[in-house]
Amino acid sequence: MAQENKVANAMKAADYYRDGTNDELKSQYMEEQTITLAGKSYTLSKISYLDAKIFAVELDTILMNQNPLVHDIFAKYAVSAFDLVRMVNVNTKQGFKGALASGNELDFVLMMARQFQDPDVAVQTRRTTWIRTIGAGMIANVQQFFEDLTGAVAAQEQTMLEEEGQIWLAFYNPAQVPCVDAFQIQMNTEPYDIQSLDFDFVHTQSGDVIIEFKEPWTLPPEQSGMINVQYFQVGTDEMRPIGLWVKMAKNLRALLTP
Repeated sequence: MAQENKVANAMKAADYYRDGTNDELKSQYMEEQTITLAGKSYTLSKISYLDAKIFAVELDTILMNQNPLVHDIFAKYAVSAFDLVRMVNVNTKQGFKGALASGNELDFVLMMARQFQDPDVAVQTRRTTWIRTIGAGMIANVQQFFEDLTGAVAAQEQTMLEEEGQIWLAFYNPAQVPCVDAFQIQMNTEPYDIQSLDFDFVHTQSGDVIIEFKEPWTLPPEQSGMINVQYFQVGTDEMRPIGLWVKMAKNLRALLTP
């Protein structure tokens, strides 16, 4: 069943996944190591291969009935996604237990609109939808796509808590007439290079309106970031991110505000 095992296969190729019983794998560990992202060093915690197996199996399970391209993207960056889990686990220290996690143990959720600040209303207001009306006054001006939800000032970076992190992989945009053609990540107040979003070209060629980031963007614990976008024409934007938000189980108990 290759479709279901794409993430597990990618992690196995990188020695992030091993076959074996749960009892065998819980005593086998990836050792602590350090990686560099955007010129800054981050620690990846020691973690069991059982936790890696749980992560791979659960991610494959929830993606098996989605667009195969989405599954491919998550498989392509499965190691980076599990590296994020290990970054968060440096602080939580309870490992990844997925859907059966409790307390400080870790789980993930796919990105949903209500996790994010609504860029068109007052601060500390969650989005109810990814759909956004783009008016003439928004053209040729910097607009926020991802900004702080927790503070009292609009259009500023959101800081991850000590026990959470995000990884952004791609944008999906099913809008009939795309309004956005570029985005820019900003992390710890430093802007990254702009990246183009030519959804018209993607739609015309393949029918799958998905554009990957040139590199996955990981927002580790206690780091801040935001994403700005460029709208070039009026209409209805429907762009949404493809990625994961890793959190402690005890912070995934409120159904309306995951």
